[in-house]
Amino acid sequence: MIKNILLTFILLLVLLFSFNQKTKAQASNNQVPWTDTTHIEYNRWYVGGMFGVYQFYGDISENNFFTGGAEYGYFNWMFGFKAGREINSNFGTRLTFSMGNMSSSKNDIWFNSDVRNIGLDFTMNLTNIVAPYKYNKKWNATVFLGAGFMGFRSILYDGLANDSILNNVGYDKDGNKESLEYKTFFNMGVDVAYRVSTHLDIFLEVGFFSTPTDLLDAKHVTLSELDNYSNVSLGLHYTFGKHEEAFKWNPKSDYVKALEDKIVDMGNNVDSAQKCCAEKNMINPCDTSTADGDKDLVPDCRDLELDSPEGSLVNWQGIAIISPDSTGEQQVRGGVASTPRRSSAPSIFFSPVYFEYDKTVIDSTGEFSIVNVALYMKQYPDTRILISGNTDKHASNEYNDDLSKRRCNKVRQILVDEYGIEVGRFDTKPKGKRFLLFPKKDHINRRVDFSIIE
Repeated sequence: MIKNILLTFILLLVLLFSFNQKTKAQASNNQVPWTDTTHIEYNRWYVGGMFGVYQFYGDISENNFFTGGAEYGYFNWMFGFKAGREINSNFGTRLTFSMGNMSSSKNDIWFNSDVRNIGLDFTMNLTNIVAPYKYNKKWNATVFLGAGFMGFRSILYDGLANDSILNNVGYDKDGNKESLEYKTFFNMGVDVAYRVSTHLDIFLEVGFFSTPTDLLDAKHVTLSELDNYSNVSLGLHYTFGKHEEAFKWNPKSDYVKALEDKIVDMGNNVDSAQKCCAEKNMINPCDTSTADGDKDLVPDCRDLELDSPEGSLVNWQGIAIISPDSTGEQQVRGGVASTPRRSSAPSIFFSPVYFEYDKTVIDSTGEFSIVNVALYMKQYPDTRILISGNTDKHASNEYNDDLSKRRCNKVRQILVDEYGIEVGRFDTKPKGKRFLLFPKKDHINRRVDFSIIE
């Protein structure tokens, strides 16, 4: 049974560690690629003291419930000390020492034992692993698993024969103390702590000890069960160091703190820029109904290139991206070719804009398709375009109608905001999943199409 408990406990530790690593990996994929330049020092070392009671589980015990009471006038007290070091916010190690009195009875047979324990534990900060991105917590639960050596002396008494000695370990036949009996033990448990101040916390600890001996109750019986015991104790931890942060409470890391400072600085810069722009607009208001000398649909009051060639595709500042030359040949700016302006708008096929599953994000290929539509509409200013949106067959009609509408609006917004096409020259028609072009090819159905309506 004890082996099964230990194996279950170890498996739990492995699963929790794997969960924590997966959570951190997912978070790291979303982090901004920025290098931290600060460093936080942590208090790692701590000591603790505790006082509580023992409970015995073995041959000489009436039940396996924690009573904390006395047996034949003996109180099952214990006290102990520990010193530990936090390796990081999740794991650590500690050295423990405890001693106390243990007694129990069954069928008028009872024993009394003095116990000394020294052990080395591996600790795992359960709270930080389960909630790795909740910082500077007040509560903490730590689980531990360890091993060590137990020294003890025990006397077994017969209550029906005037408490005569039936057996003894570490005593002579007259009850005088001799050398301690030493055995190994394995232990595991949990302590729950509450942070009182930077360096001090109070805790409740419950531990279970498994021993490979049947001598703790001084009872030599062949094939009898092994003796085990547990303890419940209250205590105080004190963390050493001159720093303000300790790994135990999962303080914000230097990376997170510095990144937050950078975000605040960026916010201040944005606020300053918005204030600056607001002041400029108050001083130099731009009336979009003012003159447009080069007829590029960008008013002169915010046109940074007042002599853009007629028919040019310009950005929102009026700077020509594509302009036809006087020879009628294509002239290229920024890697995109244009055709000479014609007297009437010809029929033309526009490449669709394709989307990822359940997305409205437009990639570079889609941007190129939009540029071609913008160029055509610049060259033929009387043309109107129908933007129709489509989705694949997944999800409901209502959801896909909304998704195709958002895709149409996204494409139209780029044409209006970035290329200066009047919004009135567009109609939109969200089709959802009602008109699948290829029912078995979802990636082709997720698209926006363009067609000339005027």
